Amino acid sequence: MLVNKDELKRALEIVKPGLANKEIAEQFTSFAFMQGCIVTYNDEISVLHPIKGIELTGAVKAEELYKFVSKLKSDEIDITEEDNTIILKSGRATAGFTIEADVKLPIEEELSKKGEWFPLPKKFIEFLKFASMSCSDNLSLPILTCVHVNETGVIESSDNYRICHCKLNKPLPISTFLLPKTSVLIVTKLNVVEIAEGVGWVHFKTGEGTIISCRTFNDTFIDTTPYLKPVKGGLNIVLPDNLNEILDRAIIFAKRDTETQEFVDIELNKRRLTVRSKSETSWFEERSTLQETVEPVQLSIMPYLLKDIFTQTKECTVTEKLLYFKGVDWVYISALRKIEK
Repeated sequence: MLVNKDELKRALEIVKPGLANKEIAEQFTSFAFMQGCIVTYNDEISVLHPIKGIELTGAVKAEELYKFVSKLKSDEIDITEEDNTIILKSGRATAGFTIEADVKLPIEEELSKKGEWFPLPKKFIEFLKFASMSCSDNLSLPILTCVHVNETGVIESSDNYRICHCKLNKPLPISTFLLPKTSVLIVTKLNVVEIAEGVGWVHFKTGEGTIISCRTFNDTFIDTTPYLKPVKGGLNIVLPDNLNEILDRAIIFAKRDTETQEFVDIELNKRRLTVRSKSETSWFEERSTLQETVEPVQLSIMPYLLKDIFTQTKECTVTEKLLYFKGVDWVYISALRKIEK
């Protein structure tokens, strides 16, 4: 069978997030071919993508297959199957890969029970990504590593120091669920447009028919209501117009493996705002001027999160212990560290 090399490579890239880093269970590090689709599964997330022209059934170790396809220069790949091997020919290159005819991933047992597909509400993905930036990385408190998606239309998160609370303009068509941040980062990178409820799973679908299935966390989220009441007292301040440009420079030094590991320090002191960031070998500091006089406080925040907030509002409220940002349909709250005089 002849397949387009670029289409195959793209399909493999789409399903790669469903691979495990190591062979936790059989075929967790394999691409599974079944019913005209490529599937991956690692017990936390599964990705299925339809691809035309491949009539294979079985599982192939992912790493070598992906690397080989990625290095090919010809536009087409001729795929044949002999005994327990699939043979890929492209130009003068030929490679054979062992294929296990029996797909042992628990796709049918875990993922077959899906409810009706519904269109995702407007802003769902925007809020899901926004909320993921306030999740914790502390696995000893797993509930705080999740985004809480409530059937009432609330999407929120907290790490005990920050709260992000967003409100959609209508209820969700499925029941409340907790989605781990690691899964959110995968879902929000794909153009998902539909959602369906599973049993212990939630499923998302793209316009191309890709299905991303995410295991949900079974627990009850913390009550953030007491912190969402209107702010009494505090000082309303306007962030400087050049903060966005300062953050662009600070990000260079805050760079880490993922955006969720990147932080900058913000210091408010009298009529001065200072942004600081550092790497293992260098550091950055830049000051700007505030219109108001503020008691000395500090906070740490993800620079991309602050840049997103800055596109919505430049105004915030500073109390003795907290910093509040409020948009039309969202609230972001961060604890402050007081600077000793």
